[in-house]
Amino acid sequence: MQNLKYLGPYLKQHASRIVAGLILMAVSTGLSVIQPRFVGDAINSLRHPSLGHLTFYVGLILAAAILQALFSFLQRSALNRVSRLIEYELRNDCFTHLQSLEQRFYQEMHTGDLMARLTNDLSAVRQFIGMGLTNMCMTFMMLVVVSVLMVTLSWKLALIAFIVLPFTTVSVVVLGRVMQRRFRLVQDQFGRISTQAQENFSGIRVIKAFAQEDREIAAFSKANSEYVRLNLSYVRLSGLMWPIMRLVVGLALALVLFVGGLQVINGSLSLGGLVQFTLYLGMLTWPMVSLGYTINQYQQGAASMGRIIEVLHRNPAIADSGRTLPLEEVTGKIEFRNVGVRYDDRWVFRNVSFTVEPGSTTAIIGMTGAGKTTLMSLVPRILEADEGQVLVDGVDVRRIPLDTLRRAVGHVPQDNFLFSATLRENVSFGVDHPSDEALWQAVEISQLGRDLEQFSNGLDTVVGERGVSLSGGQKQRTALARAIMRNPSILILDDAMSSVDTHTQAEILRGLQGVMAHRTTLITAMRISTIKNADQIVVLHDGGVAEIGSHQELLNADGLYAKMYRRELLQQELEVEEGEEVEA
Repeated sequence: MQNLKYLGPYLKQHASRIVAGLILMAVSTGLSVIQPRFVGDAINSLRHPSLGHLTFYVGLILAAAILQALFSFLQRSALNRVSRLIEYELRNDCFTHLQSLEQRFYQEMHTGDLMARLTNDLSAVRQFIGMGLTNMCMTFMMLVVVSVLMVTLSWKLALIAFIVLPFTTVSVVVLGRVMQRRFRLVQDQFGRISTQAQENFSGIRVIKAFAQEDREIAAFSKANSEYVRLNLSYVRLSGLMWPIMRLVVGLALALVLFVGGLQVINGSLSLGGLVQFTLYLGMLTWPMVSLGYTINQYQQGAASMGRIIEVLHRNPAIADSGRTLPLEEVTGKIEFRNVGVRYDDRWVFRNVSFTVEPGSTTAIIGMTGAGKTTLMSLVPRILEADEGQVLVDGVDVRRIPLDTLRRAVGHVPQDNFLFSATLRENVSFGVDHPSDEALWQAVEISQLGRDLEQFSNGLDTVVGERGVSLSGGQKQRTALARAIMRNPSILILDDAMSSVDTHTQAEILRGLQGVMAHRTTLITAMRISTIKNADQIVVLHDGGVAEIGSHQELLNADGLYAKMYRRELLQQELEVEEGEEVEA
């Protein structure tokens, strides 16, 4: 019940529909319980047979059945509509909340498991709200009304029914707790299967390249077998519930027929009364069975709602606070003041301090793992600094509205993600009103335009999931065009040209000169030739800033940067020599 209490606000929003559904349910229940009375009276009337009486009672029964069917349809339509609307609202709320969570959350959670929570778990919650709550209310109404009518007919027979039938509910309650735990295991395993399938589909190129199809099939089959095993364990327990209920119901019916038969023989109960009581017993049996079914749905709904709550109650680590200033524009001055970032107990870097003037270009280089990407991710608050401050235009980024800050940044990450949409839509992503002129300018500067003739529909070519139909270089150029298209105040290029050849890189850099001249640029690259024209170069090494200055200043200092540059020149010479030998 602890998990399901969070459905309260959603149910409250649809209170009018729920009340209408309950009224329709009450009418339907009344029409249902009156039919056994007509049957009993009809049987008693047969002591003095009359076609008119028989026709009259048959007409009453048919009229009651038709009206009951109509009101039952209206009631189910109203309440099931509520369940569908709440499912819709819950899914929207989950998706909206997921959009607000930071990158680290998605590193901890698997995509397949999140998808399972938004589909399978939400479906279980919806079924509980729809059929579960409907059956619960109908069971309560039926129990109250039928119990009163049974007592009025024969308190002795009613006592027998009230003693025996509750054992169905007791058995469900005892088994229910175990069922909830087992259903949670089933849902968790389903999430793992979804994750495994999603990773395989995303990495199908790698799997085929390394001929690992059989290995992945075997791994998925093992996970799927575990899912079946857990499901069978749950089904066995669920299957035990129904035979117990039928046994109890059969026992109650046998006792009622025996005792009731004796009452008919001694004249204390009419035959029609016994038939009427037996029909009420059948009506009371279904609520008892339905109660077990409802508890079963409750266990599933509670377990699934618990998994959904784990997402909804995850507070965003990066969000606007009460200290946010009402800024609307960013000009682009960036300052790092004694900044430090750590992962778990390991510091990536500490005491990093430097300033990037508006309209200037700063390059950040260092060995793999030095923290270049981490440092640049602090500006748009993709990550948060553990110590120190990152300031933009003299204001701590924590006090700038996230929307304002991120709209001012054009970011080309190392891992370029493209949507399953057209090139035009991917390049224009994040721009509210894209113009064709700006679009083509971004395409030309990124050198993506020269590849358009390879695509059947040019910019209107669908690139497939994650840009599967594009090469690595084409993906990078598309991501670069997307960043340029935003016309940002701050441009972040995180190794944005690692997948393009040196000639294309030179063409891109020439095109970017005009773009970078009017905005603040942070850039990292594997090749020093990409960043040597930067206004300043920051060298990260051993958890801090080792050197800082222009290309020439760092060469004159003959430090770490100079060694890296000479090593790159030597490597280029060796590549040229190897190429000449191959040609010879």
